Amino acid sequence: MSEEGSAENSNGPTTRLVGEQLRTAREHHGMDRQDVADQLHLRPSIIQAIEESDYEAMPADLFLKGYVRTYARLTEQDGDDLIARLDRELEPYRESQEAQKEPSPTEVIRQKKIRRRRIGGMTIAVVAVLLLGWVVYEYGPWVVDSAVEAAGEVEFEVPDPGSGAGAEADSEPEPEPATATDEDDTTGAGSSEAGADTEPAFSTPVAQVDDSGGAASNGATQTATGEQPGGSQPSLTITFDGACWVEVVNGNGERVVVTLAQEGETVEYEGPVPFEVLLGNVDAVASVRFMGEAVELEQYPVNAGRTQFVLDTANG
Repeated sequence: MSEEGSAENSNGPTTRLVGEQLRTAREHHGMDRQDVADQLHLRPSIIQAIEESDYEAMPADLFLKGYVRTYARLTEQDGDDLIARLDRELEPYRESQEAQKEPSPTEVIRQKKIRRRRIGGMTIAVVAVLLLGWVVYEYGPWVVDSAVEAAGEVEFEVPDPGSGAGAEADSEPEPEPATATDEDDTTGAGSSEAGADTEPAFSTPVAQVDDSGGAASNGATQTATGEQPGGSQPSLTITFDGACWVEVVNGNGERVVVTLAQEGETVEYEGPVPFEVLLGNVDAVASVRFMGEAVELEQYPVNAGRTQFVLDTANG
């Protein structure tokens, strides 16, 4: 460093801006802005912004300090002193920038995503709670009644191993062939007993459907298993336009349909009659067809949205 330059740095005024001091040093070395820009590999506009203290046109503080330190080294100035003074000059500018600072587009997008996730999570939770409450309100009493009925049927159907009837049947000798008259009497009694055993467990209206078209001409009747003459069996078709619990018990006492039907679904079954039908939400039933004929649900009593009835065939 020249003695003149050193004297200026040590004894010169320290209230000048950093840019002004660098410009004075550049002019002292006989260089213009283009010369400095070429040696520092910067644009002349950057050199002009540094000399005029136009910090808004400059990049981040880190780059600005690097440029000033390199510029100071080129013009034989004290870089550490200039950087310390630059920090003091930048303080008001930083405070103004912080006051006017707005979130970046990336931050705005991130905040919007967080809000959407929270709203979506709360919406799903509310819908789940409402759906659970609706299911409990609509089907809660039916589930209890169904469990009680199922327990009662199991208790009714399972024989007591220690009953006297079973022991008496085991010890009874094989009967001798009976006469035709005895057979008729035995058959009639057996049919009556069988009919009593297979009687529905609950008392509900029975829909009678005229089935005389295929059986009246030859006097044939429905078989014991519920099959119709000619090999076909009674059919049941139920369509739904909403959620509805449906249960069907056939003539053999078997639960052949136990499901929660949804909107647009159809439940179909063919088998022995009578059909004991339970509908948990009668308003969600679009139609009921038995043996191809529509069943009017209005004729059956409805309790808390539920209805229960029996469908059977009859010879005309």
